[in-house]
This record gives sequence, C-alpha cells and structure tokens, in this order.
Amino acid sequence: MHVSRLTFATSPGHTHEAEEKLEQLRAPPRGRPASLGDPDLVFEEEAPDLATLEGEIGAVTEKEEFQRLSREIAGLLVHSSKREIYQVID
Repeated sequence: MHVSRLTFATSPGHTHEAEEKLEQLRAPPRGRPASLGDPDLVFEEEAPDLATLEGEIGAVTEKEEFQRLSREIAGLLVHSSKREIYQVID
C-alpha cells in the first residue's frame, strides 16, 4: 500500500476556502492549526502500488477542473504545496 500526501500552507484566513476547493476534487482534506508557513491542510490518496498511484494522480491532474482549481488554490497559499509518498508497512 502507498499513500500520497499533498500538504498545503494556506495564507491566514484562507484555510476554509482552500478546504472547500480541495473537496471538489475527490476526498475531503484534513485541516489542523499550524504556525504561519507550516502545512495546515493535508490531502491524501491511497493506492495498492506505485504504478496505480501514479496513474490515479495523472488521471486527476490532467483534468481541466483540477487545473482550474489548482490555479485558484495557489492564490490562497503561502508557498507551493508539497507531495510526499509513503509506503505503508504492515
């Protein structure tokens, strides 16, 4: 199992707006309080293997809706989002 974690550090006062935009993509993000500049939203996706995960990420990112939302969300962030990929070990 692999998990893709995309973290966002939103500008003060824009966390809820960014959450609403991310919810339009697939699954609701998880928010948490954070210091300015630290990630305060996390958007995760799970897949059984890296190939499936890459395929799912590619399928989402090529959509026009995703590209539009990405531009809108970018204006709400302190800096670019960061993607981390983890392998889940049982």
